[in-house]
Amino acid sequence: MDRNGVVLVLDYPGRRAEAPVSSLDLQASGYTVRHLLEPPHVRELTARAYAERLLDRYGPFPRVRAVLAYCMAGPIAQEVAALLGAANGVGPPLVLFDGEPATVEDIAGQYRAAGANLGALLNLDEADWTPPPAFDDSLLRDDPAEAVRRIRRGLLDLGGRAVTRGSDDPDAARADAEAVTEFYLDWLCHLVAAHNSSWPAWGGPAVQIVSRDQPCPPQWPGAAQTRTIRVQASRVELLSHPEVADVVRSILKEAHDGPA
Repeated sequence: MDRNGVVLVLDYPGRRAEAPVSSLDLQASGYTVRHLLEPPHVRELTARAYAERLLDRYGPFPRVRAVLAYCMAGPIAQEVAALLGAANGVGPPLVLFDGEPATVEDIAGQYRAAGANLGALLNLDEADWTPPPAFDDSLLRDDPAEAVRRIRRGLLDLGGRAVTRGSDDPDAARADAEAVTEFYLDWLCHLVAAHNSSWPAWGGPAVQIVSRDQPCPPQWPGAAQTRTIRVQASRVELLSHPEVADVVRSILKEAHDGPA
């Protein structure tokens, strides 16, 4: 049983150079840490619906000390905080590590990266790695399901290119394209949902913990108040920096000493 309450973490899993939120080792301080972005991944296409699905799956959470989020998971974490505030009467602190919105440029870049990885797997020429354009900002907001359908078709088309270019094993090329496409769709749907955020007020504060070169707004939208702590560490090192762990423990202690 947890001694100090529950900490919710939204940090999309995967291989990356940057240290994960789990580097903070908050369990050692008596908190129950619940990582909400675990497979099987949610494929809701707005931040609110995504957050609702996460809380339906893992909740209820009556004693949340804070919601922690890395990078572009911030908008979904904010919706989680707003739902918790509505349910429990108290909006928990939202702690953002290099938090930022998911822009159409971010999603397009990740779509192209997925195409490059798939193209390399299928031994396509580099000129064939870029999938066709699939969306713009208005389509992502007005009809995100259609945007995702176009993303899926664009990636699967790379498998078709491998087949038409004389793949030694056409069935394997199609199967690889389908498997890799579904893998990347989990991530791309996460970004689409983060892009489609309402930035709700939740009655709680935001703490932006940012690496030395990370831009950030002076006020996080929807926060009752915003505190920004800049750490003299690279983005890669941010979550493994000892100052960050101390700051987070201090935030959680403040939440612990206040209303549960």
